[in-house]
Amino acid sequence: MDLSARLRGWALARPRVLLVDTPGATPFRWAVEADLDRRGWSHARSPADTDLLVVLGPPGPGLAAAVEVLWSQVPEPRHRVDLRRPDDIGAALDEGGAALIRPAGSGPGADDRPSPAELLGTDGDAGHEGMDHGGGHEGMDHGGGHEGMDHGGEVAGLPMAMTGPDRDGLELDVLTVVLGPVLPGWPTGLVLRAELQGDVLTSAELCWLDAASLPAAELDLDPQQAALDRLVRFLVVAGWPTAARDARRARDGFSAGDPDRRVAAQRRAAAVARRVRRSRALAWTAGGIGCTAPESGLGGDTLDRVRRWCEIAVGQPVAELAGPSLDEVAALVQGAELGSARLIVAGFDLQPVTVVPPSESAHA
Repeated sequence: MDLSARLRGWALARPRVLLVDTPGATPFRWAVEADLDRRGWSHARSPADTDLLVVLGPPGPGLAAAVEVLWSQVPEPRHRVDLRRPDDIGAALDEGGAALIRPAGSGPGADDRPSPAELLGTDGDAGHEGMDHGGGHEGMDHGGGHEGMDHGGEVAGLPMAMTGPDRDGLELDVLTVVLGPVLPGWPTGLVLRAELQGDVLTSAELCWLDAASLPAAELDLDPQQAALDRLVRFLVVAGWPTAARDARRARDGFSAGDPDRRVAAQRRAAAVARRVRRSRALAWTAGGIGCTAPESGLGGDTLDRVRRWCEIAVGQPVAELAGPSLDEVAALVQGAELGSARLIVAGFDLQPVTVVPPSESAHA
């Protein structure tokens, strides 16, 4: 084995994985995350940070287009795994890891990325809404010359920055930004469109991709596991990966048939909940954002909702909260900074819902 092959094998022995879970695939995602943790493979934070892209279940047309855009942004060496059944997890990840180590251009690991024109189509509007990866508008390249700009002042289908008065009466650039539908810790399929003026979001709107074909409801999940899963996603967004990993392990331990493992999972859940409740940094970051009126039944601010998940995670009884509408969450995001907006969204248990077309609704 030559030196370059050895270096490649060493560098990719523990690849960074970006997961895309289709709606309704929560237990499937848990199983994949548990396997990744057993292998010691890390979770990628963006396409640029990704070695292995794993897509769970068949995505709808809108999400599939967004995944193709995301895949085009993953640098070599890279490999993509499309998983359809939980029985295939181990073998598929083994093959994905082996494909990464193979020399570029050989076998299934060869570069097959489409061109931007193929992704966007002739009208430039297919799939561009997929890709902010944590920084607002940097998920796609809007600055590489003028080739992508049409006569309407757009780049890759997104409006260019304009100016407008802000809340202090100043003239600031107004940039259209899109978050989702694929982000670490973000509900897959959720898209936030807004205008970024200065450092705050305005005119925010939320919607689900493929809304007409989403599953009717998520399967019944164990309350403690579900609360821990929500903590995982929030902690990923908050930038606390070690606590997120411990919450995942506690969540997965509750699925074990061994009573000793379940007892260990309960102890681990209690330890995670204690760390989250006592964290001053988290209280400073999440406290006071996403505040809701007491009569709304949405649970105070973002920190209050996260601490409530901690109580559920350790088995404490709590009062039922109302599920927010996307319009209510969008209203809370108005005026928030980009990082705070992501925390506000992560602080809710947002589940995809099927949207019935008006004609069908009226007929019913």
